[in-house]
Amino acid sequence: MNLEEQAKRNFDLGYNCAESVLSTVSREFTGSERGIERLIPRVATGFGGGIARNGDVCGAVAGGAMAIGLALGRDRPEQSRDACYNAADRFYNEFAEAFGSCKCRDLTKVDLKTPAGTEAYRNRIHGERCVPIVAWAAKRAYEIIRGSQ
Repeated sequence: MNLEEQAKRNFDLGYNCAESVLSTVSREFTGSERGIERLIPRVATGFGGGIARNGDVCGAVAGGAMAIGLALGRDRPEQSRDACYNAADRFYNEFAEAFGSCKCRDLTKVDLKTPAGTEAYRNRIHGERCVPIVAWAAKRAYEIIRGSQ
């Protein structure tokens, strides 16, 4: 199963956008070598719905940025952040260009904190809008990481 299909599968199983992207991409680069696999998706849960359904930064963007950090981030403060920042900046800007925004509410056009927004999300937006976004984010974060190593 390719990265896009795995991310879609995770998302359709009920993981949120951030959890789906982070867990899919991180498996390719970290596995369990750092002992973090058991923390994913836990570390990404709060980012779903634009940070706890507040409609801010899209969880797929957050998940991609976290995956980039796991692969390219630093371990000590004296190490450079440049490789990670450059890759995360590229990912963020390409996402904004591809989808017109990096904000969940702009992408979904609903307020996920309301019953009407939640219903619209479940009935239409999840499959029509968010599944392709999650797949794109997982694939693109992976590609950027691969090109930066």
